Amino acid sequence: MLDSKFNVTPTIKLLDMIAVRSVVDPNGRDIVNTPPRTGKSQMLAVWMPVWAFMVNPDLQIMIVSNGDDLAKEHSGKVRRIVQDNAEFLGYRIAADKAAVGRWLVEGHQGGMLAAGITSNIVGKGADILILDDVVGGASEADSPAHRKRVLTEYQGSLSTRVHPGGSQLLVMTRWHQEDLAGELLKLQPGKWNLTNVTAVGDPTVPDALEKDPGVAMVSALGYTPEDFADKRALVGERQWFAQFMGVPSNPEGGLVKREWLESHRIAVAPANPLLTVVSVDPSDSGTGDSCGVVATSLMGGNRVAMIADRSKPMTSDQWAREAVRLAIDVGASEIVVEGFSARETYTRVVKDAIKRAAVEHLTTTGEVMRPIKVSTWPPKGRPRVGDAQARSAALLQALEVGTCQLAGYFPDFEKRAIEWQSGQHQPDSLAALVIGHDVCVHAAGVEWDMAGPLSSPAAQVAQSVHNAAHGITRGGPVADMAAWRRRVS
Repeated sequence: MLDSKFNVTPTIKLLDMIAVRSVVDPNGRDIVNTPPRTGKSQMLAVWMPVWAFMVNPDLQIMIVSNGDDLAKEHSGKVRRIVQDNAEFLGYRIAADKAAVGRWLVEGHQGGMLAAGITSNIVGKGADILILDDVVGGASEADSPAHRKRVLTEYQGSLSTRVHPGGSQLLVMTRWHQEDLAGELLKLQPGKWNLTNVTAVGDPTVPDALEKDPGVAMVSALGYTPEDFADKRALVGERQWFAQFMGVPSNPEGGLVKREWLESHRIAVAPANPLLTVVSVDPSDSGTGDSCGVVATSLMGGNRVAMIADRSKPMTSDQWAREAVRLAIDVGASEIVVEGFSARETYTRVVKDAIKRAAVEHLTTTGEVMRPIKVSTWPPKGRPRVGDAQARSAALLQALEVGTCQLAGYFPDFEKRAIEWQSGQHQPDSLAALVIGHDVCVHAAGVEWDMAGPLSSPAAQVAQSVHNAAHGITRGGPVADMAAWRRRVS
């Protein structure tokens, strides 16, 4: 053994199998997550290349990390091992091609290239591509722009460098559901082998070693279950699950608990809501960023229900049209848009969408569309309160105690809400619900003027024209929710 201090644990044995597979089998695709200090980078980014060149000195190996320094550190370790043990290994590094970031095997075509993920690698290919810690930490993972940059670099450059039959190995900490590992598993289902080793067995988290609940992994450094418990208390839930459990969030939920959503869920939208609003957390860039669009209804007892979610990546014109369509579908009397950055612009965009919808409605049905009020949040005069987590305090409490409920099932919304943790960007759909919930609870104390149906269809149309012209939204018949309740049930 070249390294007498190398401690072979069950995790190392598992990583050894993956290393052999990556070198010997064609078209390997592996994603590996293990807790810190378990030897994964040492095994897969250092010792695997050392052995691979013994098997085939013509292999071209590329190692890519979040920056040049880390990639070159791994390459330097490989180079040093080869230089110190050339006789035993059976190959040497070419004297004229021995730079730490790019070196060749003497007398062969093989060699190693090491670079950061944004280094614009050109002119080189790989029989084995090793991606080790391509994301520098939680802050990079939380940035949608950085995640997109990493994925684009992989898709447009790195993946195209892999030779036919070549293997790819991704070793990383899962900071975010939509990180490179998450995107590859989604874009190429069934193509990648996912190997996750947890620090402690947990029935809610996949574990390649299949440890029983509460059983700690055998640690090369001698960590005990008590040590891991101390680590969890020290680093917090996000760091614990990302680094030590191999998942981006606690499966039971972060700031929003799965139990809250399940235990307070109602089957259908309320039949006779006191108020229904559509709330929007807009995308700002105009290039189709994610946008939150949800509908909420105020029920008796000051309870609020989310009855619809239309959140998705949209431009400003698209989300405005979507918000208006949703308001028409659910009978909402108001569209409320978060107005921190562009209050007047957002108001104008939504009003323009309402005008277009009103013309279309009149043309297709011969009826005047009922008026829809447009407002921004928070209301003028109310100070902006802290960060997203602080602004969500009332909603989080309401979800916990059941005064805010989900009417039906919203898989994407629920997944994103449960994954949200302190310090992360708030999911746009959840941010939209913060707005809708706030509007409903502040309206709960308003005295409602409930009028019955007018005497004739003609009179109702006349009243609608009058209301639309004067921006009147109170009074008049309450929207019939029967069709919508059937739709979401």
